[in-house]
Amino acid sequence: MKARDLVDVAIDEDPRAPCLWVPSELWPEFCAAIGQRPNLIGAVIYRNKTVREGGPLTDITTRRP
Repeated sequence: MKARDLVDVAIDEDPRAPCLWVPSELWPEFCAAIGQRPNLIGAVIYRNKTVREGGPLTDITTRRP
């Protein structure tokens, strides 16, 4: 699965979560797939969620890594 697909699954599984963290390894691929660059605090908005880089070797999660 591609990074965007994995993020979509995570959002669908926990729709009430306000934020989502994506591993550093997938972050560039995800940003390219949605056609956005991170803002000044390093976040992008995707499907009404704040999505941030979660650090290396982490999982895609709705809980702070």
